Amino acid sequence: MSDQIIIDCHIHAGELGTHYPKWWIAELYRVWGGEKKWTGERANMSPGERFVDQMDELGLDMMCIMSSDHRRVYSNDRGPFTPNDHLLEIRDVAPDRFALTCGLDPLRDLYGAIRELEQCVREWGFSACKLYPTYDHFDPRDECLNPVYEKMIELDIPMQIHMGWTPCLNAPMKYQQPYLLDDVCRRYPKLKIIVAHMGWPWVDECIALAARWENVHADIAYWGWFDREFVYQNVTRFGRLCGYDKLLYGSENSHTEIGPEMMMSLNSVAEKMGKEPIPQSAMDLMLWKNTARLWKIDTSKLPNRKKRTSKQ
Repeated sequence: MSDQIIIDCHIHAGELGTHYPKWWIAELYRVWGGEKKWTGERANMSPGERFVDQMDELGLDMMCIMSSDHRRVYSNDRGPFTPNDHLLEIRDVAPDRFALTCGLDPLRDLYGAIRELEQCVREWGFSACKLYPTYDHFDPRDECLNPVYEKMIELDIPMQIHMGWTPCLNAPMKYQQPYLLDDVCRRYPKLKIIVAHMGWPWVDECIALAARWENVHADIAYWGWFDREFVYQNVTRFGRLCGYDKLLYGSENSHTEIGPEMMMSLNSVAEKMGKEPIPQSAMDLMLWKNTARLWKIDTSKLPNRKKRTSKQ
């Protein structure tokens, strides 16, 4: 197994059939070839145990796991909902292998969301917050969200925010484009932002936004599904214009292509294309250092960090 340190910044921790209704998952993955089944499941395995086994199998050191709340936009509150305290149960299995990202629907109860965010960070040790404009039907420019942004700045945590397309029919495309964050950045230039999915298919918008604003970053969650030449071309375009210190490796969840081998293969792709390889220093930034900095992770206890140290 490689000694490369890898922290996955984007893992949804909800359980199929419990937190995600089966009809919703079927809609979400219908154009991507369906849900991916992990073959290592054992009887009576807890979610935390499954995640640890997956990390060990794939060579991941750590996952940043997240929750979500999409109840409000479906009748009778029947939409997906993973409560934040569910993440505590997962972390308890292996505290050094998980960082926690609080998921909120700020329009369900604005000040309730702010209180929950504060509890997650100050009492439970969460390190980031995730918002979902398209899934929760809000425009990130809406000034009613200002107290949420201000609380994130006060708590000194990054905002990871879904930007980009989704097959879900109850997710309006008017809330999916990265340019919507430009006004937020103008109001709050100190707010640390991670644009999820590099805003695909509006990748150029995301790159322009990150190049324009010092505290805007991006992750490449779900890009394990894409052609590797496409990934190489866009990762290097981002790196040239914005710097590799702003791009983070993420996958999506344990029911899709987690894909660390995709990242590890990009220089083989570059060689086939007759292009310059990505320097190891840049790979380290994308695969773990940027996430460790933004989530304030103590990396001294990571499995591959220990392995590297023992060899020195």
